[in-house]
Amino acid sequence: MQAADRRRFNGPEGARPLRFTKASSLDRVCPDLHSMNRTESIHADEHLCLTAQTQANDAASSSRQDGRTPSQIRPICEHTYISRETFALKFGLELIQICTHFTVMQTGLVSDAAGSVYIETGRTKVICAVHGPKPTAPSVAFSPKARLNVEVKFAPFSSGVRRFAPGKDTESLTLSSAVHQAILPSLLLETLPKSQIDLFLTILESDGNDDDISAGITAASVALAQAGIPMRGLVVATSAALLARSPTQAFLDPTLAEARKAVGFATIACLPALGTITNIATTGAFPLVVLEEVLQTLETAFKICGQLHGVAKQALLDDSNEEA
Repeated sequence: MQAADRRRFNGPEGARPLRFTKASSLDRVCPDLHSMNRTESIHADEHLCLTAQTQANDAASSSRQDGRTPSQIRPICEHTYISRETFALKFGLELIQICTHFTVMQTGLVSDAAGSVYIETGRTKVICAVHGPKPTAPSVAFSPKARLNVEVKFAPFSSGVRRFAPGKDTESLTLSSAVHQAILPSLLLETLPKSQIDLFLTILESDGNDDDISAGITAASVALAQAGIPMRGLVVATSAALLARSPTQAFLDPTLAEARKAVGFATIACLPALGTITNIATTGAFPLVVLEEVLQTLETAFKICGQLHGVAKQALLDDSNEEA
């Protein structure tokens, strides 16, 4: 019998393409698909829908390609796609009329890891595996605290441009540093002397650097919690983009197409259980004249992180119930 291919990360068994069952719902998302030959239930091509909708939304800078308002993020569900009514009742998140973006969060996909999480938010797909804690090598000097090693790699097919040397570019180092800085304040490393924790993040598909960072931070924190690492609480993150056309307009959880139109980015990582912020990273330009709007956007992002915390916590509870 052929051995399993451990070089591949398989997604959750329950994941499947979004299915539209009503033509009227599809027409609201993408009117250009009205002339297509389709059966009563078809699979919609998200890229084609967004391309057609972009042409209609270019005139208004405040509108978004996927129908979300500026303060909306992509909906989250812990295992698989669920109805909008059930999701709104359970988590209270504000949903768009037609959900073209969903997030899948599932734990325990990597069998040989102490903790692992697969997260899919829109076109961003990230898998995280945690190994440890384990003793450090004898050649390493004694440390009263555990060492956290973070490694981020991009799959060769993760973006439009094929990567011939994944893990050896500056982008991977930037993401590794961002995840390390955001996660470190939540860990009780002093309880694990002379040990190390290895955290591996693989970007299977990328939809913008900021989205990769926020998804990676959330996935890393949930994976560490599943591995049993002592923590002060779960760290969740989201990002915001300041538009170039309208400096007072900011989009939460921007897609790659929206990020290309922005002049400034901010990623906020929070510890909702303690009501604190572990890290805020900004890039680009934030004019002083819009400082008040930027602070309001960060405040909204902090509230959103509180809602995301409930989803991450529920994913861990479901995992513990399955093991029991």
